[in-house]
Amino acid sequence: MLKRRITYMIISLTLMFFFSFTVLAADERVPGTDSRAYANTVVEKELGGAANINNLDSYIIGVVDMKTMSLGGGYVIVDMGANELILDEEGDDLRVYEKDQIFYGMDTPETYEVFVSQDLQTWKSLGEGTGTAEFDLAGSGLSWARYVKIEDRETSTSGREPGSDIDAIEALHFGEEPKGVISVPSTPGFTLISAIMMFFALLFIRREE
Repeated sequence: MLKRRITYMIISLTLMFFFSFTVLAADERVPGTDSRAYANTVVEKELGGAANINNLDSYIIGVVDMKTMSLGGGYVIVDMGANELILDEEGDDLRVYEKDQIFYGMDTPETYEVFVSQDLQTWKSLGEGTGTAEFDLAGSGLSWARYVKIEDRETSTSGREPGSDIDAIEALHFGEEPKGVISVPSTPGFTLISAIMMFFALLFIRREE
């Protein structure tokens, strides 16, 4: 009886190992090595979890390095770079690396929602992802995007690594702003300042008349 149990255990462990190896081998996604394709800086963040140890900006900036930022039910906004915009081309345009079993071989995949913007004011959702996932700008109405916002859809804020654990954000298609498109300054208060300047300009014109 004991020998039979041991045999079953050995068979089960062998099958589990074989299945895990097969799943990992089937994932043909390879992180790019060009640092220009990855997020440059953290613009804003609000991370949850009093015991959260994964809260440094450097954990989500740059290439895939197995260091992750834990959102803990919060969010993070990153800047991909002025001349390193995410471009809408054929297929998926953006990949978010979230620590999971398939891509990393560890941890439970967690859910988050991805938004993109050209000016930090108007945001377009690209949908939700679980674990490492790809997203397409098609359907968002944007031909390019500079900023990426990731909102955690996990509600637990306990533990040292709460919520979705984001390693990196990679633009699968990136480059400069397409020609013929008017650039929108990224300063949040740009619209308000422009309106005030336009108001005084109109007053000046009326006085001259």
